[in-house]
Amino acid sequence: MNGVSLLLRRLDRFFANLVTRLPPPLNDPRVRFRLQAGAAIALGVCFFVYLILFTNLLAPLNQLATDFLYHPIPANPNVVIIAIDGKSLDEIGTYPWPRAVHAALLDRLSAEPPRLVAFDILFPQPSPDDAALAMAMEKSGSALLAANGVSAAAYPLEAETLPTYDVVILPDEILRQAASAIGHRTVTPDEDGVVRRIATAIQANGIQYPVLGLAAAAQALGVKNIEYDLPARTVRVGALQIPVDEYGRMLLNFPSPSAGIATYSYVDVFRGVVPAATFRDKLVFIGGAESIENQTYTIPLSLDGAKANDIQLQADIASMLLNTPPNTLQPQGALGQLALTLAFALLAGLTLPHLRPLYAIALTLVYLLGLLLFTFEAFNRGVIIQILYPALALLITALSITTFRYLFEERRRRFLTLLFRRYVPPESVGRVVDAIDRGELPLTGARRVVTVLYADLRGFATLSDETTPQTVLQLVNRYIEIALQPIQAEGGTVSKPMGDALIAIWNAPLDQADHCARGLRTAIQIQRDLMRYQQKRATEEKLNFGIGIATGWAVLGNVSALGKVEYTLVGDTVNVAARISAFANNNQILADGATAGTNVPGITMRALTPVRVRGRKEPLPVWEVRDDEPPAAVRPDAEENDV
Repeated sequence: MNGVSLLLRRLDRFFANLVTRLPPPLNDPRVRFRLQAGAAIALGVCFFVYLILFTNLLAPLNQLATDFLYHPIPANPNVVIIAIDGKSLDEIGTYPWPRAVHAALLDRLSAEPPRLVAFDILFPQPSPDDAALAMAMEKSGSALLAANGVSAAAYPLEAETLPTYDVVILPDEILRQAASAIGHRTVTPDEDGVVRRIATAIQANGIQYPVLGLAAAAQALGVKNIEYDLPARTVRVGALQIPVDEYGRMLLNFPSPSAGIATYSYVDVFRGVVPAATFRDKLVFIGGAESIENQTYTIPLSLDGAKANDIQLQADIASMLLNTPPNTLQPQGALGQLALTLAFALLAGLTLPHLRPLYAIALTLVYLLGLLLFTFEAFNRGVIIQILYPALALLITALSITTFRYLFEERRRRFLTLLFRRYVPPESVGRVVDAIDRGELPLTGARRVVTVLYADLRGFATLSDETTPQTVLQLVNRYIEIALQPIQAEGGTVSKPMGDALIAIWNAPLDQADHCARGLRTAIQIQRDLMRYQQKRATEEKLNFGIGIATGWAVLGNVSALGKVEYTLVGDTVNVAARISAFANNNQILADGATAGTNVPGITMRALTPVRVRGRKEPLPVWEVRDDEPPAAVRPDAEENDV
């Protein structure tokens, strides 16, 4: 046990020495307490936010917040859309059209051949015109056709496996043989109905069908084989790497649906209104607009209400992959997400406790703006930050710290201000409270050398028998004011105003190196003001003070009883000042030896016969404190108005 006690004492001394060597402001106990409290609050908030994150309680709100980050990317100029729109239906006829129409369109485009043509149209049934269309496709050299997975025949998603279907709608056999590739056009929105990702491929019967836009991009890049490495969460198209999730789904990045990828009316191209040269060496996507598509999709850019149809989604995929650099997206990693949440919580926890509420609110808004700018920049670099969780951690931490400051600091400071306002001059209250916060002035008790002035009001009992209570209280209050004004002027602390007596102290709670001189000057000024006031009063209304001053050790701190808190001092020095005042004649000032040894200009000391006081075996030496200035020389500004 002795060894453990010795070790604990050494550790205590080590940390105490370490604290004294800390640079400002870390050596301030108040700063260290706020840092510790702020860090604890931040860690607690992080734990709470992590629970929300892992349980997905706010998943819909998180998706909405993440959608806010999306903004249109530049459209690749080599990707265009030929849309079967309402104008085309009006001029060519009701859809579906004979496939010879599509063959004629391909023949017209072959005059200035595109790099490839991708039909985002299903051709599942045989048609008399299949041979003509197949011939036109072979002549074009690179034509892609679409397939579609039947949602009712989809298997449940399985990690590290592409979405699997029992049934896939494929083009007619003749067209399938003429196509350079087949890509799926299966779109599955998220739970909230918004399309944010699409499967890079689906599979059926062991055959993989890349999404149409990816198949088109792969052919444009001259890549024949697309590699699906789902354990590594990557799909490789030559040198291009596409981040995917465990099901092989890629996040989409979108040009503007209304002003992004160049779109031309099918009939205008068919009739030559738009020249074939417009499409030379381009990736041409042919598909239906809202006029023939019964499905439109909400996308993250739809804050303005815009929708996207399938042909736009397929063209968007090709555009984002062929841009330089590719505009692929990937979600922030789990560790990065946790670290960012912790970072912003700690940032708030370590800085906001030191600020007033309004400044803390302003700084919190600055942090939120910084988080927003960071997430936008990360999005531009292809990383989607889940902004909700760090923002939530930041806001909850800020709110918790504001509550903490109010409950544990502001209320405490308000209490201390109200407490010490009764004892110290108004201009010193703030300094006293700051000293308490810094740990320089413990309220639980401190022992220090002080100068104590004890002023006993006399003649009070006789006056009480001869005048009305109102007059007595009015007169007593005036005499107490006469004593209090010089005490406050010299920076004294009034410890115990007790109706007909008061105790004032110096060198407490704040340090005052000249505390003896302050006490002596205060006593002389009380004497001057009292004598001047008495000259203007009738004899029967005159009261007198007996003043005793002592200097020595005393214990100061809060004394609490029955819910009432007082800041006071106890000790032999207080008793000495009280005993000396009892020996003083009316308006006489007596001091003990420790006080009388102080040299104050304008004040002289006259040794008197030692007196015997209760509690002391030996007589106590006392001195009379005398004012060297005659009464006529009293300062004019010491005059006061009669009550």
